[in-house]
Amino acid sequence: MALAPDALHVGGSSIHRCNESWESIQADPRGLLLMWHEPRPDAHYVISCDPTMGITGWTRSARRDGDEKVDNCAIEIFQSEAIKLPLFNEDGIQKIDPATKQPAFVRRDMQVAEYAGPVDAVEAARICKLLGRIYQGADEEYARLIYEAWPGPGVLTTQELLRLNYSNIWMWEYITGEAEETNRMGWQSSFQSQKILWFRSRRHLMERKAKIYSQWLVEEYANSVIDMDKMRAKAAYGYHDDRMQAANMAFWAAHRWSYDESPPEPVTANAEMDFQKFAPTLGESGDFRAAWEVSVDNWDV
Repeated sequence: MALAPDALHVGGSSIHRCNESWESIQADPRGLLLMWHEPRPDAHYVISCDPTMGITGWTRSARRDGDEKVDNCAIEIFQSEAIKLPLFNEDGIQKIDPATKQPAFVRRDMQVAEYAGPVDAVEAARICKLLGRIYQGADEEYARLIYEAWPGPGVLTTQELLRLNYSNIWMWEYITGEAEETNRMGWQSSFQSQKILWFRSRRHLMERKAKIYSQWLVEEYANSVIDMDKMRAKAAYGYHDDRMQAANMAFWAAHRWSYDESPPEPVTANAEMDFQKFAPTLGESGDFRAAWEVSVDNWDV
């Protein structure tokens, strides 16, 4: 049986419990924070946000016919490497890491909360600040936040996050031997970065390294189609992919993958893999108009 989440109304500065029936929430979960696991002080969390133009002033109580077609701002929260699973041979015996001679394990990221609704990019930043404080975990002030900052409405999210003094924002990286942070805040969307993001996220999911509770996130993955021009998944006609994009960025921020397509070594009892060493080369920024054309699917809202 699927784990039922707590449902809470969340705004830029407030959060309170939703009194609607679960049937009503399942029919339309927009504008609610769905919380499967409460925050823990010793855990490491990643918050990921895919902001959109949305509808300024939108709230769940002010829904109107047709607004379900508007792209959602999606926020996914994952606890990094929260679940430790043993690795077994085909004969059912637990594998032994040949390097350490210890039992081998693999760790899975676990979804703990989700928000989706057609709020604008400024309101997205305010909700992220509230959730970043709630899911602070082992970080000093806020959970680590990754969001799509360029191109598109994410620039407004950046401005608002700076105004709100959000202090734990994921910074864009290049690789020149080892991962090097730049002074650019958030995820930079381009043909190359989106392609690599999808390839890595797909592998992460196929290796069962993510525990997902949201039926809506699962549906977005299930209803996605491959864009053969851009070589990544996108929403099929009539569906959304905002949750999927946010979840993929959360996996990226948690693990900082490299170009090496070989699977990482298993985590063992005495040897932890360092996922923080490498990140892919994404090249220099190209022409703004060309990058815009290859990065934006549809701005019809």
